[in-house]
Amino acid sequence: MRLRILLLGLILGLIAAPAWAGESPRHGAHHNYAMGRSIAVQGLGVVSVRPDVAVIQAGVTTQAASAKAALAEHHKVMSNLLVELDKFGLAARDVQSQQVNLRAIYPHRKNNQDAAPVPSAFRAMGNLRVRLRQVDRLGDLLDQLTNAGANSISGLHFAISEPGPLQDKARKLAVQDARRRALLYAGEAGVHLGEVLRIREGGASGPVREFRVMAASGSQSSTAPGEKEIRMAVGVVFAIK
Repeated sequence: MRLRILLLGLILGLIAAPAWAGESPRHGAHHNYAMGRSIAVQGLGVVSVRPDVAVIQAGVTTQAASAKAALAEHHKVMSNLLVELDKFGLAARDVQSQQVNLRAIYPHRKNNQDAAPVPSAFRAMGNLRVRLRQVDRLGDLLDQLTNAGANSISGLHFAISEPGPLQDKARKLAVQDARRRALLYAGEAGVHLGEVLRIREGGASGPVREFRVMAASGSQSSTAPGEKEIRMAVGVVFAIK
């Protein structure tokens, strides 16, 4: 008799187990969903500022019948450029000499020439990397460089000397923007915004919005540094009360 009761209880337990097992995930899923109710948004902070640093490459190219003469002339012009930059008021840390290249120039060969080619000239090329911390004087600097012997100006770009504080300002604006968006969504959805659950920083920096350089012969060069945008993006997850 006792054995029959035990067997009957075991059978009833096996029958009830699937029903309980099927209900438990539903209750568990509902509980997790309630605990995980949240609003995830992206915030963007943008700070516009006028660049206060200009960086350029001033190139010098010389050519002569011999390699020695080409290098000597190149050294002479470069030395003159350094003197003029010192007179202009640039610090030594803002002027950096780049590599100097020497290239042999060969005349055009005729089809019936079998002899080894002989260079007709040698060309020396080199650059100075110049950083100017007073962008309002950039036009004067360009004229000074060309008058002193630089025959190529390239790589002009503008930068910000101390971007850190501006990036922090953009971060604050990004968080404020994220909260504004979350409040908007919560209000439209008829719920109340809770505490911040997670913050994740996204991208940074931005392009120069306006940039123009025009070298003028015999007159001051015209430049426009425009504005640089510093952008910070942030992803924020808010709980729903």
